[in-house]
Amino acid sequence: MELLMRVAGRMPTVALNLVLSETRVYSGDCLSATVLLDSTDPDNAIQEFLAEISGVGQTGWVNIHTDKIYETEQAYLRMVVPLCHQPMELSPGRHKFGLRVTIPDSVPSSFESQFGSIRYSIKVQLVGNAEHCSAVEVFPFLALAKSYFDDIPHAIKHFDYQDEIDFTVCTLPFGTVRLQISLPRTGFCLGEVIRAHLHVRNGTRKTLKDCRLQLVLKTQFEARSRYEQASDQKLVENVMDSYPLGKVKGRTDLDLEECVLRVPEQAVPTNQTVPDSIIALSYVIRFNALPGIETEIPVLITSLGYRHVETAAGGQPQRHHPQERNGHAIKGSGRGKRGHGDSDH
Repeated sequence: MELLMRVAGRMPTVALNLVLSETRVYSGDCLSATVLLDSTDPDNAIQEFLAEISGVGQTGWVNIHTDKIYETEQAYLRMVVPLCHQPMELSPGRHKFGLRVTIPDSVPSSFESQFGSIRYSIKVQLVGNAEHCSAVEVFPFLALAKSYFDDIPHAIKHFDYQDEIDFTVCTLPFGTVRLQISLPRTGFCLGEVIRAHLHVRNGTRKTLKDCRLQLVLKTQFEARSRYEQASDQKLVENVMDSYPLGKVKGRTDLDLEECVLRVPEQAVPTNQTVPDSIIALSYVIRFNALPGIETEIPVLITSLGYRHVETAAGGQPQRHHPQERNGHAIKGSGRGKRGHGDSDH
């Protein structure tokens, strides 16, 4: 009996690890990895050795007003690959098994947030000839959806935006703030610098304070009630970069030839095209000022530049910033907030 208990309680005699060729893989590209299997018992043998590659999106939260629980899970990827095609004995030491799979073009980018996530992992499962030589390990990896300037030709043009915000105090007109923002285009790629030309004409007597230009990521989450046929949505905004502009005194103009915003290299590209997606990501360039001025320009963020640049580089993903092309202008549709309050001379 003592011998049986000792055998049943044996320490594991195998260990699993994984080495990725790259920390981040693009959709449509090949994921290459090496699975390392360390064995210490000469009696160990493999009966089954598998790798499961999966990608899952999850959203969830509790509505504090109704105490309802909302949660949804969406599968983007599931592949099972045998690492060993037939049973084999394991000699003591380290054994290496190659893993190579193509990530589908349609998968979204990895993403982490308070109310949802998109995660990818490789689950390695070893079934041995005994419990002490069986093991399961899960290794996460990052995926980045490929997107190109070629997909958004309408956004690779010079863009002029104009808006007028009318101030009222006690329903009486108090003046107009005129805003003009010029962009080389409205499509940019990760790591790129956005250079905007900004002109503000403050036609009121009130000083505009804390003026700034921002690059904002908007994330919309959707989840279904756990117990009812109902869904809920949340919108979360994150400022990715900000350019302070200072104050604009009453009856004066502010003209800045170059306001610089940078798209973070590790950001997530725009994701609004996946059908029925529970997590949608979009970007805007926002002008803020106190009191109560806010206006936005939607922009698109791609993970890469032009396709032909990648082809010329031998298939390796390369970022390329396009030259400015013929442009167009748009006038704001009154989305700016109207200001209310005392005058500030």
